[in-house]
Amino acid sequence: MAKVMKVKSEPFVRVVKRDNSSFLFRTIIRTVTIVMAFLLSLIFLQGVSGIPMGKIIKYMFDASTITKSSKILFWREAMLLLAVAIALTPAFKMKFWNIGGQGQILMGGLMTGVIMYYGTSMPSGLVILCSFVCSILVGAIWALIPAIFKVKIGANETLFTLMLNYIAIQIVEMCVDIWKGKSSALAPFNSGTKIGWLPKIGSNQYGLVILTVIALTIIMFIYLKYSKHGYEISVVGESLNTAKYAGMNTSWVILRTVGLSGALCGLVGFFYVAGVNHVIASNTSGSYGFTAIVVSWAAGFNPFGMFVIAILMTFLSLGTGNVVNYASQVLNGYTSYITVGILLFFLIGCEFFINYRMVYSNSARSKAPGWFKFWDNAVIKIDEASDKMGAWFKKQMSNVKAKIVMDKKTSTPVEDITNEDVSNKEVK
Repeated sequence: MAKVMKVKSEPFVRVVKRDNSSFLFRTIIRTVTIVMAFLLSLIFLQGVSGIPMGKIIKYMFDASTITKSSKILFWREAMLLLAVAIALTPAFKMKFWNIGGQGQILMGGLMTGVIMYYGTSMPSGLVILCSFVCSILVGAIWALIPAIFKVKIGANETLFTLMLNYIAIQIVEMCVDIWKGKSSALAPFNSGTKIGWLPKIGSNQYGLVILTVIALTIIMFIYLKYSKHGYEISVVGESLNTAKYAGMNTSWVILRTVGLSGALCGLVGFFYVAGVNHVIASNTSGSYGFTAIVVSWAAGFNPFGMFVIAILMTFLSLGTGNVVNYASQVLNGYTSYITVGILLFFLIGCEFFINYRMVYSNSARSKAPGWFKFWDNAVIKIDEASDKMGAWFKKQMSNVKAKIVMDKKTSTPVEDITNEDVSNKEVK
């Protein structure tokens, strides 16, 4: 008997990777995603607290704009979150999963605390300089420990760096217990003399920290995009074998990049102890060591994108905290974690639609929920519209360049006629 060939049915849905999504498409998708996350957060807060949505929006803006101190607090928290994201970015772009940012921050802050605690007889400027240098060195060393094991024996850097966080926490708690003695808590270092405290810029206590982080953002963008080191980081992150084939010393690139990441985390610890809290504790940086990972990833390792996301997350966190103050009977401090979590969930989810698209079979498209078909069609339309706008923009730019070149070719230099030449012509 002849065998009957079975025809495979078309899959219900297929996930297809996009070739190259344009910058405009990525920007539109992320903007729409952020707006949807904020709307869902507002609906959640209104449903739980019973406060009208208009007042919720007002309370959220008041948290970061109503007074001078609230503005300073907003920028301080946003820049510290951005600083941690900037610090983690080189390692993550190289696909070295440095989950130990929290521990590297603590070790850098601890070294700053050691110098401030025992260096009271030194000039304040010298204490600041020693704290700055030592915090960077200790942060780099703490990050290089798992990097060396990764290079030499192929150790899993995710678990290694994560475990080093807990070791750093225990070291900090041990030192705090020694320094505080019989007191219930450790007092700020040198609160009377302010030795080792970063100077103010005008009346802004955190101005130097904020300006330094902004400068680091610009420098990191240039470093990753235009330097040789940034190119090597990208190649190693894409394919380790390709980097080796290209003749790169991949071991050195990994050690150099992870050391840089740890050094910057140590610098953030220096900011916390010398410029913000003036004291060290196991929860000095809160959860920023982990939150910054999502900030860096969601921004596509673009420092300027991290700047925007850090501001949005800080605005949402502080704003939700202010709403909690007006509805303390039904809300608590964990509410801000929920709203920030909504934003992070949407940011992570939008990366799927940026990098992939879903192709449905005819039966699947008829059975899919209406909201999902609407979203998928909207993404396709946005993709097509952004491609057209991008092509139009490139065409306009090429026309402008061609016109400039044509004007240069057709224009003739006008010679300056001196008074002597004029007089000669008159005599003739």
